[in-house]
Amino acid sequence: MFDLNNVITRYFTLNINGTQLEVEPPKVKTLKKLMAVQKTNDYETYIDVMSEILSKNRQKITITTEMLAEADFDVLNNLSIQYFTWLSEIKSHPNF
Repeated sequence: MFDLNNVITRYFTLNINGTQLEVEPPKVKTLKKLMAVQKTNDYETYIDVMSEILSKNRQKITITTEMLAEADFDVLNNLSIQYFTWLSEIKSHPNF
């Protein structure tokens, strides 16, 4: 039986500052930057990369580094973990 509730969408949905965003998968170059910065303690570059990723959304809302700098590290870290989990799910999905 095909269950539409189990279909993985191509967009990562999240709420940020009361706004729902549908974030697209990153380009390979951006993904490599995120993976590289996660291995360092460079918080500023991490915020820059996350801003770039979150700004690539269907709503065409720019997420600035200032918006993300207000969040604490645990929030941003959890966001990137959830984002990577979503990326691995769509990568392994046979229809994508």
